[in-house]
Amino acid sequence: MTEIVAGDAGRSTSNVQPPGPVSLALRPLGYLGLAVLWMTLWLIALAIPAGALVYLAVDDPDAVVDNLGRQFANPFTALATVALLIPLIAVIMGPGAIFHLPMMCWPLAVLSVVYAARALRPSYSREKLSFTTWQARGESLGPPTVGDLSLSLQPVRSTRLTDIVMRFYIAGWSLDMPMFVAMLPVGGAWSLLVGVVVPGFSTTVRIVCLVLAVLLTLASLVLGLRAFRRRFWGVDDGDGGESRPVSAMSAQARQARARALVRQRKARIRGHRP
Repeated sequence: MTEIVAGDAGRSTSNVQPPGPVSLALRPLGYLGLAVLWMTLWLIALAIPAGALVYLAVDDPDAVVDNLGRQFANPFTALATVALLIPLIAVIMGPGAIFHLPMMCWPLAVLSVVYAARALRPSYSREKLSFTTWQARGESLGPPTVGDLSLSLQPVRSTRLTDIVMRFYIAGWSLDMPMFVAMLPVGGAWSLLVGVVVPGFSTTVRIVCLVLAVLLTLASLVLGLRAFRRRFWGVDDGDGGESRPVSAMSAQARQARARALVRQRKARIRGHRP
């Protein structure tokens, strides 16, 4: 199972003084504000692939059909389009717009709501609710930064809920090649949906594009679930590795896996230290 908290543990901000009275009074509103912000960003991220299709469908769809018709009328141009443009769209829309962008946002919104609720409970009044770790540029996804990238809103006190949400948090903010590959089919499905939603294509073309888009989406769903299970639960789904979830292991096997994860984490921390 992948470490729940990623980054340089030696540089976290969790080991600080308890919050003061002003912080205690304001942090419920602060976390609620963060929840609203990240939920808004999540809705915007969801709207990007859908909005792009709507734009193509309503903004001069005849030009879209004519341009595609000219592209595929020439065999060499059609081959170049299929070999270069469609894979590029699949990469941008699949792993990028459809998977990583939404996954970067909604876990932070959920965690912010959790912290806002904790901020109202007296049992949490003498402790920090969240902390931040940093990763070097290139180790995590996100906007370009001058220095290291901060991964904020990680829980000081973990629960089953926060552990589950943190898995999606890490999946959104760090690149995993099996998941990247798994999301390519749904990116190709998005390009096929252009032929479904844009007026001017024949009924046959629309049906074929829709069927292929559904099949590619289902393929991404299956491959994505397999990659997620393998990454965070150690389930291989029959590919030759560990095929049992951690809960099905013996006590000795779970202890051995825990020791291995501790060694891996210590090695990563040593590698991050300057």
